[in-house]
Amino acid sequence: MKLMIGPSSRGLGKRLSMLLPFDLIIFEWKVFPDGESYFRLLSNVDDSVILVHSLSPPQDKRVVELFLLLKLLRDYKVRNIILVVPYLAYMRQDKRFLDGEVVSIEVIADLLKTYDIDRYVFVDVHSSEVLKFFGDRAVELSAFPLIGDFLLKYQLVNPIIIAPDAKAFKYAETVAKIIGAESDYIVKRRDRSSGAVESELKEFNVTGRDVILVDDIISTGGTMVNAIKMFREYGANRIFACCTHGLFIGNAVVNMFNAGVYDIISTDTIESYYSKVSVAPIIASAINLLLNKH
Repeated sequence: MKLMIGPSSRGLGKRLSMLLPFDLIIFEWKVFPDGESYFRLLSNVDDSVILVHSLSPPQDKRVVELFLLLKLLRDYKVRNIILVVPYLAYMRQDKRFLDGEVVSIEVIADLLKTYDIDRYVFVDVHSSEVLKFFGDRAVELSAFPLIGDFLLKYQLVNPIIIAPDAKAFKYAETVAKIIGAESDYIVKRRDRSSGAVESELKEFNVTGRDVILVDDIISTGGTMVNAIKMFREYGANRIFACCTHGLFIGNAVVNMFNAGVYDIISTDTIESYYSKVSVAPIIASAINLLLNKH
């Protein structure tokens, strides 16, 4: 068994390699002037390989890189592949929300099936519907227990954990149990055509309390900005914005700080300045568990 770290997961891969007793596969990676990616193996592979590659922005490029790496491994007679995709691009389009749409994650899953992946490891997929496209070969991990542990480092003032919508309430509950706090969620309505989000504050008191907002993905930050402004108006103390996958598109970070967020906490499924929590421990544990089952 050997470990191969794709170009989008260098930081996470380094942390993971310190937790797993496998040699790294060495390869050359470069990008041509026209933007095309190039890979060349520089070390031997093994019969079995763990490939770690996040599909973070630029997503389309990362997807192509993934298939180039998979093709390379199969060409060199790797029989068993455990594919770790910390951030799974296109997972939010798991159904037809509007007539005429393509179910994007189904396309990704169908392409991956051509490589007969032995097991998939994902972190906080957007919904249970996503996993159905990968069948019983998929393992989903959650980063929210790690986020909860990280929040214990702060001297929180009567904290309340809030999800920005009902769908994310399970994340709030997980964090709340770890830090011993109350949890709730905001009623959110999204216009499927325009993407505009409206939030409605439920009846609970946040005056003088630390509010911890948790969601699986922060993309443009619009949902978080609405919530931050709302809780500032209602007299919250500090407001934290926490997520597993920090895409932080455009001015997302600036907008959240302008709205009054105290701190932003994300993981290294997508690597950034705000990747304060590493998912390497849960990925290492999952891989060890998978290997012990064989």
